[in-house]
This record gives sequence, C-alpha cells and structure tokens, in this order.
Amino acid sequence: MMNQKINSTPGTPPLFFMVVHRVSGSVAGGNQQPNISNNNKHCHLQGSPTHAAVIGLGQSGLAAAVFLSKQGLDVDVYDSSNKPVLRQQLAQQLPDVQLHCGSLAVEHWSNDSLLVVSPGVPLSHPDLAPLLATGVRPIGDVELFAQCVRSPVIAITGSNGKSTVTALVGEILQHAGRRAAVGGNIGVPVLELLDDDKNDIYVLELSSFQLETTWSLKPAIAVVLNIAADHMDRYSGMDDYIATKLKVYKGSARILMNADEPCLLQRQQRQNMQQSDKEQIFFSSMKPEKGQDYGLSDINGAVYLCRGDKSLIAADDIHIAGQHNQLNVLAAWALASSLGIADSLIKEAVTEFKGLPHRMELLHRINGVDWINDSKGTNVGASVAALRGLQAPVILIAGGIAKDADFTPLREVVKRHVKAIILIGRDARKIQDAVSDIVSTSLAADMSDAVAQASVLA
Repeated sequence: MMNQKINSTPGTPPLFFMVVHRVSGSVAGGNQQPNISNNNKHCHLQGSPTHAAVIGLGQSGLAAAVFLSKQGLDVDVYDSSNKPVLRQQLAQQLPDVQLHCGSLAVEHWSNDSLLVVSPGVPLSHPDLAPLLATGVRPIGDVELFAQCVRSPVIAITGSNGKSTVTALVGEILQHAGRRAAVGGNIGVPVLELLDDDKNDIYVLELSSFQLETTWSLKPAIAVVLNIAADHMDRYSGMDDYIATKLKVYKGSARILMNADEPCLLQRQQRQNMQQSDKEQIFFSSMKPEKGQDYGLSDINGAVYLCRGDKSLIAADDIHIAGQHNQLNVLAAWALASSLGIADSLIKEAVTEFKGLPHRMELLHRINGVDWINDSKGTNVGASVAALRGLQAPVILIAGGIAKDADFTPLREVVKRHVKAIILIGRDARKIQDAVSDIVSTSLAADMSDAVAQASVLA
C-alpha cells in the first residue's frame, strides 16, 4: 500500500511515523544590514595555535580538519571507527593528514595545540579525560566559526522545530534579496559556509552538543524555540540540558524567547541574563501583550499570527500544519523582522514555504486516509506537539531508541487524539508500558509490518 521508504538514523530516539484517518466527508521597509565581506580565507584564531587534534570524523569533523589545514595548522584526526570509507574520504581532501582509528586518546600534543571535538563525541568520553584534566578547553566547529565570521549571525536552537525555523528564515532572507547562508546542525557544516565570502548573513541551526563547546559566538539575534526532554543519556538532567541551550543568548545583541516556556524564563532570570543592553522579544501561543511581541489571536473566529495588535497572516494561509508550526512561523517572522525585512516580503516567503521532508510530511492520501511521515520527530515533545495539531483520529506508528526518555507526557495527547499505536524497534515495549492502559497497542516486526497493520486499522 505504501512504497515510500522511511529512513531513520541509527541511534536516534523514538521515530514517530503517523497514520491519520481522516473523518469523511531587495529588502523593503526596514534597516538594510551592511554587506560585509567576510574575508574568512585566513583568520586569526585565539591563541595562535599551530596544531589541532580533531576528535570525530563526521561531517563537522571533516570540515574542521579541512578548515584548520587551510589556516596552516598541522592536523591529526581521531575516530573510534575504522571504516575504509573514512580513510578514503579524508585522504581525498587531506592526503597529508593522519587518521588515528580506534582510541580517541590524543597522541601528539603541545602547548600550541587545539582540541577540536565533534558534536557527536561527548566531552565525558574517557579517552578525553587525561587532556581535559590538565585544563585544556575543548573547542567545536561553531566556536571556530565564531572566531572567524565577520557578518551577522542568526542563531537558532531548541528541542524541536530548529530545522523548520532555520530553513524558513533562510528562505525569507533569500526572498528578500539577502545573501543568506544556511547551515550548522542542518545540512552544511558551519565552517564550509565561510568558503563563500560574499555571504552577508548566516542562519545557523545549533544543537546543544554544538553549544557545549562554543563561547565566542555573538549573534545579531538568538532564539531558544522550546524545551523538551532530549538527549538525557548525555546530560545529568534537565537543568544541565537547559543551561546548555541558554548559552546561545550570552553573546547575542537581541534575544527572542518563547513565553510559553516558563522553565526557560525562570532559568534566564536566575542566570541574570536579562541585561539592560539586550532587546527582548517574545512569541507565544497567546495574544501578544506588547507591540513588539508575537502571538496568536482569534479574529472573527479565525486564528491569525500577530505582532502586537497587527495581524500578519491567517493560520489557514500557512502550508505547514499544527499550532507548533504556527509558533515556528512566528519565531521565523520575528527573527527576519529584527533584521529589517519587511512584513510583506516575509508573508510572501511564508505562504510559499512547504516545510521540510520527514516533518509532518503528507506522503499519500488513499481512501480518505492521510499517511503522514513525521520520522524527524525524534523526541517525546516533538511528537506531542505534532499530535496536538491533528484533528482526525490517529493511528500512530512509533518506536526506536528511547535515550532515557520519559514517555509520560504522551499519555494526555494519546488519550485525546490516538485510536491505536503500533510499536517497532528496540524500545517498543517501553512505550507500550507507558500507554497501553489508555489506548490499544500492538507490536510489529518492522516498518512494513507496521504499515500493514495500520492499513487494516485505518
């Protein structure tokens, strides 16, 4: 019944693929940012290092090795894997760089060395302990970028919606005639963006892993979109995770905050980050209280996205479904507007935006049943938000690796919106234990089996 292959990344947490049963029936009007030449071909790195040990040969690790080699540093690369493809990939771009496979323990080190750790490598890795114990400060690709970039940066983080907001902001800026480069945790590694010195603005999606090793970034504006429990296998708890996310605000000239997230507001106040020199803008699911803030308003029975008392666009004119995506659009609008982009241009770009693959993506409509791929909803919070945005009864295919996730928040939304759940993957029974008393559940051998079961139930 369905030929679309649902791809997932090994090691990621619950991948939620939804089956929905449908019940029948150039910049104008703002301050143009200067077109600043980056001149990033060579930049002055803090401490004037001569050697770098790059830990982890993923996309960002390879980009870091290439970048540092161009800066004239001697580079060694370490990766726990011993795959021939890694050696081939590195040898093609950097034939003189040595790849150490297996242990991540650095063999060559001096006072002029940099320890560059890829986002996928936890700083708690035992092989890094000896160096870190001596006071060596690990650096990431975003920090290297921050030390070299000369044009404005929009920094976007959060548990959910980062990629959607980043992509939308990029499209808005490009529609408005800006030379906007988009990358980071989405698509292109940040250091590769520096290759084009004609870019006049950078839109970066930043993960908590990247923020762990970043301290010099000074965005023109930054946002933490939301917070939901994620990566609890890497952090000591929610406080640790939230504190890492909030690092994005420290060097930012303006901060955009989600007023629906009290834990973010309270934590920011505790950290005394609400400084008088920082302009604060808020967005939320409520009617805006101040003229510069963004929210949702009911106007004659229809939902509108608003800034203060001004309606910006009707929710029905947005092509990405759900209230969570309305908030994503509000955040993107606020970010673009803060850079001087006119509302008319933002609206044009928003109405053309169709969303990203694997994020509430409508694959098929067959006999009144919508098959929706939300396999990028890789944590409980993302799936709760997606389910809340659906009106018809849902048959949910869920599963994957839990990463110590708490499935309790699923219960309320499952009770209201879900007709049945079909579970796959390693931690299927953990999800089943959390919700089997409130909804019909079954186990499937694989995705094909799950789709077959869902076809019958729908």
